[in-house]
Amino acid sequence: MQISVRRAQPGDYAAAGDVAVAAYRVIDPQLGTYESRLRDVAGRNAEAFVLVAIGDGKVVGTATYVSDPSSRLAESDDPNDAGLRMLAVAPDAAGRGIGTALVRHALDLAQRDGRRRLVLLTRPQMRAAHAIYERLGFTRAPELDERWEEVTLLGYGRALDGSW
Repeated sequence: MQISVRRAQPGDYAAAGDVAVAAYRVIDPQLGTYESRLRDVAGRNAEAFVLVAIGDGKVVGTATYVSDPSSRLAESDDPNDAGLRMLAVAPDAAGRGIGTALVRHALDLAQRDGRRRLVLLTRPQMRAAHAIYERLGFTRAPELDERWEEVTLLGYGRALDGSW
């Protein structure tokens, strides 16, 4: 499958939301209120940069790149950080390099934006995503960890200028 990554366009929003929900349901079948946040691709794209991976003419993956640390979507308040959120690959397309392509695109955007680090939060169960992050040079950043209600999020970061 040939994969291309680009910014989501309005015609991609529903499919990107469906992919995100399907991917996250593999980890947690009861998404609760988070499902509406996953489906709000238009809202995220208005204040961040929603990426879509296109394969065989359809959306097979998505992620949200957040350049502005003052955004409500930011994973860090450090002005040198950019963030990556909601990485998701269609379950029937897993293992084809789609997640890697999305993360690499986000790294390129962060580099272009002059950020020193790309950071993200991930759930402990998301082992396939952890493997992508670690393969691409991310390391654990426990100072970013969050815990709320029954959800634990693990912080990861990747230096873009070699200083971190």
